Amino acid sequence: MDQSGGVPAASATSGSAPMNREQMKKMSEADKEMELRANRAKALLAERHIGLKTNQAARHQRKMHLETQMNKAGLSNEDKKARRKELEKEETRVQKESRRNVTTADFESLTVIGRGAFGEVRLVRRKPGNSRGETGVYALKSMKKEMMVMKNQVGHVRAERDALAAADDENRWLTLLHYSFHDEQHLYMVMEFLPGGDLMSLLMKEDTFTEEATRFFMAEAAHAISCVHALGYIHRDIKPDNMLLDARGHLRLTDLGLCKKVGDVSPGDHPEVVLEMLKRKQVATGGAAMEIPEGEEVSGEATHLRDMSIDLNEGGAATAASSTIPAGGAIKENLRSGKARRENAYSTVGTPDYIAPEVLAAQNGASGYSYTCAVDWWSLGVIMYECLVGYTPFYADDPVTTCRKILKWRQTLEIPGEVRAKLSTECVDFLSCLLAGPESRIGSRADGGPEFENGFAQVVRHPWFDGFDWDNLEKMEGPLLPTGAKDFNRVLEYLKSCPKTDPNFKQLVAFATQNFDTFEDHGSALDGAGRRRVDRSNLDQFYDYHYRRTRKPQVPLPEGFE
Repeated sequence: MDQSGGVPAASATSGSAPMNREQMKKMSEADKEMELRANRAKALLAERHIGLKTNQAARHQRKMHLETQMNKAGLSNEDKKARRKELEKEETRVQKESRRNVTTADFESLTVIGRGAFGEVRLVRRKPGNSRGETGVYALKSMKKEMMVMKNQVGHVRAERDALAAADDENRWLTLLHYSFHDEQHLYMVMEFLPGGDLMSLLMKEDTFTEEATRFFMAEAAHAISCVHALGYIHRDIKPDNMLLDARGHLRLTDLGLCKKVGDVSPGDHPEVVLEMLKRKQVATGGAAMEIPEGEEVSGEATHLRDMSIDLNEGGAATAASSTIPAGGAIKENLRSGKARRENAYSTVGTPDYIAPEVLAAQNGASGYSYTCAVDWWSLGVIMYECLVGYTPFYADDPVTTCRKILKWRQTLEIPGEVRAKLSTECVDFLSCLLAGPESRIGSRADGGPEFENGFAQVVRHPWFDGFDWDNLEKMEGPLLPTGAKDFNRVLEYLKSCPKTDPNFKQLVAFATQNFDTFEDHGSALDGAGRRRVDRSNLDQFYDYHYRRTRKPQVPLPEGFE
């Protein structure tokens, strides 16, 4: 035996190697984390720099606009000087407002109005008597950071925040995002509260809609979907649960948690701009209506409407297509019940009923399948079918069977004869334009070329909307007003400052949320939350999640000038 201890020395060397490898691994991970944090810090600084430049440019533009209008009005030098000073004060006020931090301590929880796998939605209000005198009733969506990371939802929640932040204050088709912020455990989005509940609840209450009511909701949903596309996103989760109603029965799209960025903001594709463009074309051509241009009509023999390579027969060839959805079968009364619908909506697995076939094909790894904004128009078609028939066209007892029916949609899609007999030809034809193959669906490529058709323009031009008053849509009352519609504004105004000790307080909260499901309140981070400094140095994956919607400075223009 080696008396010098050679063997133990060798053992010690071999024993220390794993420890050194462990140390190196930890050092490598620490280096990667440091590099990641450095990149996040750079991105944050770059974002703030861009924001600063944008704000400075907008400020300069407002100043120049004021100068131009004052010169046109022929104001005196003294009057000009006073207005310049007034604008400077207004700019300073808005700048100070934009710097104020928002935390959970600013809000008071009233009740829970929604709960999901990743978090919950609460009805909240600005704490009464706050030092700034700010009031308001909102829907606060909170999500657990840990769950977002575990379920690979980080990109989705950031995309949702970015999309809603990009929508301007005048956008009346998407739920308005007021603030977003985060703490150690949660992400928060403070949204406008829409008391009418969701479209699914209204469908449960009514069973089906008339063709006229359906046309109203399809027009508003088309506006909303087009807004998302104009912001450069595909929504990818269009369903009745994500369409909320305001006190006047108007629709707004919400929950952009699955949206995907596919391009830049395109103001020319905004629905209001598209409507204006179509009106100008109509005037220029002397047309009587915003009709489908020559060559785009859907003829009785047209087969291109429903071509889709996903749906093949046993021999591998495409199934013969028809120009419209076939009629057949009896109404499935058991699927019209509210209980069946809500159970399906809240199922653990989740319902694929509204997913376009090309999305399912892409998710299943089918070769050569990708998808575009046209998938949202397919989802709208499923909702339209549900409004008219009372249940979704591909419903099955389990999600797998539903997916199979969607992938073979040309063989499985039909309208019950009893329903079909009550619908106009134009209505069924429009539904056929939504529930069509990706090559020919509304929002698809124009004539198979590289350019995509503007889906909203195609909707407006369709004969089903002949005579529809697009210009005054906002002024109309919805065809189906939510329960409590006439008193919502008064109740919500009172709730802004009503003390919790008021004997009517609980009744007021119950009235404001009567169109939402009830949930047990297990408490939240808002309970007992005190004022604490926001840790803006936190460079985790949500380092850039803070957002505050600030009002635009009011330019003191001369009377009669804009």
